[in-house]
Amino acid sequence: MNQEVMQHMEEALAEVRAIYVKAATRIEALKPGEKVPATLLAEELASSIIQADGKPMTGPQLYPTLKFLFKGYPGVEIARGAHGGIKRLPVATAPLAQPTADADTGE
Repeated sequence: MNQEVMQHMEEALAEVRAIYVKAATRIEALKPGEKVPATLLAEELASSIIQADGKPMTGPQLYPTLKFLFKGYPGVEIARGAHGGIKRLPVATAPLAQPTADADTGE
C-alpha cells in the first residue's frame, strides 16, 4: 500500500478510536443496571463530531458505526426495540472462600 493511503488509514482509525473512547467512557459511567438508549448515545456523540462540510454529524449517521463497535462489548447487554439500549450489567462478585472442614482444629 502506498504511503498516502497508509497515512489516510491511520488518520481515519484515529478518528474512529476517538469516537469509541467517548462512547466507552459514557458506557463505563453507567451504574450497574442503568441503561442508555443507543439512539440517544449516538445523538450525544454525533453532535460533537464536525464533518468535512462543517456540519455536525447526526445520530442516524453514527448509529451503524456504534452498533459495530459495541458488538461483544464486555459488561453490557445490548437490546433492541423500544425498551432496549445499552445496559450495564451488575458486577459479578466471587463467592467468599469457605473454610475447610479441618480449619477449626488448626491441623
